[in-house]
Amino acid sequence: MAAVAGRALAMQAEADASIRACGVVGVVPGEVAVRLGEMLRGYSRLYHEVEAVETETDPELTGLRRDLLELLSYHVHMLRDAGDLVFSGRDVPRNDRFRRELAEGLGSRAEDMARLRDQLIWDRCD
Repeated sequence: MAAVAGRALAMQAEADASIRACGVVGVVPGEVAVRLGEMLRGYSRLYHEVEAVETETDPELTGLRRDLLELLSYHVHMLRDAGDLVFSGRDVPRNDRFRRELAEGLGSRAEDMARLRDQLIWDRCD
C-alpha cells in the first residue's frame, strides 16, 4: 500500500493543478478536461488496487487501508466533480461558489496523502 500511496502522491501535483485550473474565471481550455480524465482514471485504478488488498488479519493495516481508500476516493470525486462542473455546459450562477472553491485544488487532503504515505513506509520498516 505504501507503493500505491507513493504513486498517488506522484500524480497529485498534476491532479491538483487540473482541479485548480477549473476554478478560474472564464473559459477553461479543453486540455484541462483531458488531464482531468487521465488523472481520474489513474486514481480510480489505484483505488481498485488498494480495494483488493486483504488486511483482515492486521487491524492497524485495515485502518490504514481504509484511510488510503478514503483519500483516493476524495481525489477521484474532486477530479470528476471539477470536470462535471466546468465542462457540463450548465453555466448557472449557483455554481459560481463551487467553481471558486475549485481554485483551492485538493486542499489539506493533499497533505494527508503525504502523511499517510510516510506512515505506511515507517510501519513497513518496523
